[in-house]
Amino acid sequence: MAKKNPASLSFDTLRLEGALFLPDTLEKAARGELTETQSVERYQIPKGITLQDEYGRAFQIAQAQWKAFAATLERQDVDAVRNTRQFVQELLRDALGYADLQEVGAIEVGERRYPIGFLARGRVPVVIAPHSLDLDDPDPRFAIQGSGTRKKSAFQLAQEFLNASPECTWALVSNGRQLRLLRDAATLTRPSYLEFDLQAILQDARYPDFAAGWRLLHASRAGLAGTPGSECVWEEWRLEGQRQGTRVREGLREGVTAALIALGEGFLQHPDNEALRRKLVSGELLKSDPDGDGYYQQLLRLVYRFIFLFTVEERGVLHAPGDGPAQMAARRIYNEGYALSRLRDRCLRRTSHDRYGDLWQGVRIVFNGLGAGETRLALPALGGLFDLRQCPDLDQASLSNQALLTVMRHLRWSKRVGQLAPVDYRNMGPEELGSVYESLLELVPDLDITARRFGF
Repeated sequence: MAKKNPASLSFDTLRLEGALFLPDTLEKAARGELTETQSVERYQIPKGITLQDEYGRAFQIAQAQWKAFAATLERQDVDAVRNTRQFVQELLRDALGYADLQEVGAIEVGERRYPIGFLARGRVPVVIAPHSLDLDDPDPRFAIQGSGTRKKSAFQLAQEFLNASPECTWALVSNGRQLRLLRDAATLTRPSYLEFDLQAILQDARYPDFAAGWRLLHASRAGLAGTPGSECVWEEWRLEGQRQGTRVREGLREGVTAALIALGEGFLQHPDNEALRRKLVSGELLKSDPDGDGYYQQLLRLVYRFIFLFTVEERGVLHAPGDGPAQMAARRIYNEGYALSRLRDRCLRRTSHDRYGDLWQGVRIVFNGLGAGETRLALPALGGLFDLRQCPDLDQASLSNQALLTVMRHLRWSKRVGQLAPVDYRNMGPEELGSVYESLLELVPDLDITARRFGF
C-alpha cells in the first residue's frame, strides 16, 4: 500500500519529505510540464524516439524485473542482500538509464570509510539495502567506520556520506520496494528526500505513476557521467523551486492583508451578525482590547489560526501519534470532512463561492476541538490560540462560504510568480512567518460600520 503523501502530490506513490523540492515544481516535473529541462534532448534520447516510447519500453522492462524479484521475496533459500542488489542494479541500468552503474565498495572521506556500495554517473552514490529492511532501519552493514556508531540505516549512511563528500551532492537509496532520492543537507534533524513506492507502482501496474517516476529519476537528471561541471537537472529544479518559493512567500504579506480585509468585511456584511455590528457601533468590541482595536485583534487571531492549521496539516503533525482503529477512523473523518487542506483547491472554483455557511461551521468545530480537545476528530487540546477567549465574538458569528473561500484564496495562493502558485506552508521557516507577523503590526485598521467596510 502506498504511504500517505503529505506533500499533496497527485501521485500517491510519490512521497516528498522536507524541502528537497517545491511541491508545485515537483508536480510539474512529474507531469513532464517543465519544457526547458524535459525535452527529448535533455533526456539524451536518440533521435527518432519519443519520450513516451522510451518510458513505455522502460515500464515493460521494470514490470518483468519486478515479477521475477517479487517471486523470491518470501523465499528463505534466497539471499535477500544479493537478490535485492541484482534487482535494483537491473532496474537502474535497464529502466532508468544508469548504464554506468559500478560497484565501488567503501569510499573514504577524511578518516572515515562509508560502505556506499555503488556509484552511478560517476557522482551519484547508490546504497542498496535488502528488501527485508526498511530504509530507515539501522543495521551493522551500513555502519560508518571511524564514526563510533555500530549501526546506521541505509538512508543515514547515504545522507552522512553526501554531507561529508566534496564531490557528491545527490544519492539514491533503495531496498527494492522503495527508491529514494536525497541531497546533501545542512542538517540531519529533519529528513529531506523524494521517495517512490516501487512495489505499489510495479505490482499494481500503475503506468502513469511509473512515467512520473521515470521523468523524475532518469539518469539524465544527474548530468553527464563523469563531468562534474555539467548541469544537474535535479539541482535546476531545486533552485527554481527555491526562487519561486521565495517569490510566493514575499507575496504572503499581501495575501494576509487581503485575507484580513475579506474576513473583516465578511463578518460585517453577513445578515445574521446584527449583534456583532451593535457591539461595534457601541464601541464595546473595539474597546475589548487594550489598544482599542478588539475587532482587528480577533481577525488577526483567526488568520493566525488558519496559518497554524495550514502548517501542521501539511507537515502531518496535527494529530497525536497512534494507529488504533478509533484514531485512524477519527483522522479519516477529519481529513475528509474538516481539514482546511480540502479548501485549497475548492477556493479556486467560483461555483463554491455561495451564500451558505456550512464551511465556516466546520471550521468552528475544528477551532473548538483544538481549544478543548475532540477525540471524534483526533484533535488534541491545544488551548492558547484556540482558547475560547481569544476570538469570543467572531467564533459565535456567521460567515458565508463566499467570504471564507475568498480568505482561503488569499492565504493559500500567490500571483507573485506571474500565475497562481500554492503557498508552501509545509517548508516555511519560523523566521518567514515572523516577518509576516511583524509586517502586520504596521497596519492601521480602518473600520466603516455604516458602509460595512473594513480595510487599512
